[in-house]
Amino acid sequence: MDKLKYTSTERYYEGIIIEITDASVMIDLEGRLGQLRVPKRMVISENNLEEGQKIGFLMTYPEVVDETIDEDYLNSSKEQLEKRRNRGDKI
Repeated sequence: MDKLKYTSTERYYEGIIIEITDASVMIDLEGRLGQLRVPKRMVISENNLEEGQKIGFLMTYPEVVDETIDEDYLNSSKEQLEKRRNRGDKI
C-alpha cells in the first residue's frame, strides 16, 4: 500500500451478477464499464447468490506501482489463460 503515489479515490459502483461458478462471481458493471470476476468468498450476502442480483461496491482506479515487467508471472498467467480458453472455459 505504501507503493501507491496517489491518495485513495474510492467511488461507488453497481452492477448485476451475470454468472456464478463454484468459485467465482462475474459482475457486469453499469455504464458500460465492463465486467469483473471476483472469488465467490469475497461477495458479502445474507442469502444465496443468484444471477440478476444487484451488487454495489467501492473501488478506486488501478495504479501501476512497478514499471518493471515480471516475465515469470506474465508468462505463467498467459499460459493459464490459454489453457482455460483451449478447454472452452468461460472467461
